[in-house]
Amino acid sequence: MDWARDATGISDNDYRNVYKYEEKPTTVVRMTTGDKEPSILSFKSEEEWVSWLESEERPRIDGSKSGYVLILAKRTGEPTFSAPSRVGSGEWLDRYKKEIPSISRAQRTLTFASLAEKSIIGGGNQGSPLGSGRRGVRTLPFSENVFRQITKRFYTHGSISRVISRADVQTFSSSEVEMGELDGQTCLADVYNCRTSNAWDMDLALTTTYFPHRGLTFAILFGCPLSVEEEIIRRLSFATAEAAYPLLLPGIFVELERTRHVHVVEAMIDELETKIFEADLFKDETEQSHTSRRETRNQEKRTAFLDTAYLRNGLIGWSAQLSKMVQNSEDLENNVFAAGDLPNATSARLRSCPAEQINLELPMISINHQGRDELENLDGSDNEADSTSWIAVEQNDSPERTKNTMRRAGRKIRDRLQAIIDEYEDKIRDCTMRLEGMAMATQWTQGEINFEIALATGRDSRHMRSIALLTMVFLPGTFFASVFSMTFFNWSGSNGNAEVSGYIWIYILVTVCFTLATVGTWYYLSIWRHSRPSKPKSEEEEALV
Repeated sequence: MDWARDATGISDNDYRNVYKYEEKPTTVVRMTTGDKEPSILSFKSEEEWVSWLESEERPRIDGSKSGYVLILAKRTGEPTFSAPSRVGSGEWLDRYKKEIPSISRAQRTLTFASLAEKSIIGGGNQGSPLGSGRRGVRTLPFSENVFRQITKRFYTHGSISRVISRADVQTFSSSEVEMGELDGQTCLADVYNCRTSNAWDMDLALTTTYFPHRGLTFAILFGCPLSVEEEIIRRLSFATAEAAYPLLLPGIFVELERTRHVHVVEAMIDELETKIFEADLFKDETEQSHTSRRETRNQEKRTAFLDTAYLRNGLIGWSAQLSKMVQNSEDLENNVFAAGDLPNATSARLRSCPAEQINLELPMISINHQGRDELENLDGSDNEADSTSWIAVEQNDSPERTKNTMRRAGRKIRDRLQAIIDEYEDKIRDCTMRLEGMAMATQWTQGEINFEIALATGRDSRHMRSIALLTMVFLPGTFFASVFSMTFFNWSGSNGNAEVSGYIWIYILVTVCFTLATVGTWYYLSIWRHSRPSKPKSEEEEALV
């Protein structure tokens, strides 16, 4: 039985075979206790990575801070954005909008646009939305040595390699394992792995390791485009106390996948409806149109039908993964963040960590709470002093208040997940209705064609009856003309009288025999053999069977 094993990192075989490496600048989002907004770090070389990973700035499970550290592994082929090495999320977003507005719009359009819009923007031909074949999740923006150190310092579980390898399988998994330093103390952690299907462009993968005793999350997002990077940083800039909640990053992951699915569904439904209308438009040209053209249209219809069916199955599968996430949120509320004393199971879980490391208070984080889009709408310099509104949360809050805050965050995420599940069910019904509509249109078209064939067959039958009548009229004359033209008859005999040969009986005998043989063979093959009752099996034959 294969399950998530404790303290299991990525294997050497996976480092070499699963992942590919292409060094480029990489963004790290960090938010821990006392920070007013997320810090955005950018590392461009192996030396910078090694220096940061070994510094005291990197949060540790034996420290005193809660929050998250997220690495945005940039997707291959993305445009270069020379972000500053260390800024706040607000400054990073401002610089992003000012320096590369065209790239921002193009990337956002290509990432979240429908398939037809992507075709126009990209200048290519519109192809099938399935089978994009892109493997950007596996390509990492740093060297193998850096990735090995990242996975060690971020306590990355080896199960993420299997999740990434199954490129066409949508996944959300949650496991309770003990993670920590290989040569030091290990603590119980919740490992979350998320994967979206690469059947459509811009697939993503996420792995997070959450230590409940510290309220600290280490995460890596694989295959992150530049536009998604901006979207994630923007969403994280709104998080307050939710920054310490373990499902915050998976929740943002779900929102990104929802946006992608919505546009794919809309494009797929439009394409299928077009094929439905074409079935009615070209039904009268079936006999006149060229064979290759008709076959091309039929192939396009089959492709649209199968793609929509595949998409519907994908939506059903991803909706099931979201239900698992909802269940996990309920488990967190009933165990890790339960009111009152911790349940026995949770207390037993935390005994694996040294007592001095356990911090059930989960100190909250102070960050910029006012939306940046709202700040941009303010006019004049009078609002500059009030352009930033901070929510200061006491770091010494009681455990009950802290857990109550986490439960509220969990309920908000759970409600949002349920709303997304409801939306997926609606999209699934839309796909089902279109598939049934295409099947119905095909049946209608086929029924009309069969009706026209039946009418044509009836006209042909009437013509055949006319031909049969003419044949019966001329058949006696033809028969007797052939008989009387034989040499058995001599109409001008020696005495001037008609004479009949004495061998005419041979003709009569041969004709009667062959006629009886022909009729008998036809009767045996067509009627008698099929009407004969089957012979019952004997007891010995039944025993052999």
